[in-house]
Amino acid sequence: MANVLIVEDEPIVAMQIQESLEAMGHKVPAIVDSGDEVLAAVMRGKPDLILMDIKLRSFIDGVDAAKRVKLVCDTPVIYLTAYPSKGSQDRAQGTDPVAYLVKPISDKALGEAIAKALSGGRGAAPAGCEG
Repeated sequence: MANVLIVEDEPIVAMQIQESLEAMGHKVPAIVDSGDEVLAAVMRGKPDLILMDIKLRSFIDGVDAAKRVKLVCDTPVIYLTAYPSKGSQDRAQGTDPVAYLVKPISDKALGEAIAKALSGGRGAAPAGCEG
C-alpha cells in the first residue's frame, strides 16, 4: 500500500479522506492545509502520492504547490476540487496529474485513481523524491 499526503484545508473533508485511505490500507503521513507547507511535507515524508485540493486558503493554491513539487520530485498528484471549472482544470493539466476528482469523492473513484497512480498511469512510473 502507499503513503499518501493529503493537502486539504477543510478539516472534516481531510479527516473523511484519511479514513477512506486507511480503510483501503494506505498510510497518511501528514495532512497539510496550506499550499505553502506542501513542499516541506513532501521532502519530509516522501509520499508515494499526493491528494491535492486545488483551492486552498493560502497564498499558494494546489496547482502552484504541485508545480513546486514537480521541480524536485515526480510524485504523482490527484487533484480534488469542489468547484470544477475549465480554467482550473486547464491549469491543473499542466502539472500532469493522474486524475481530477470532484468532491464529494466516492471511495470507488478515489480507489480507482489511486490504483492508476500507483501503476504509473501517467505515462511513466511514479518516481517520488530522491534523497
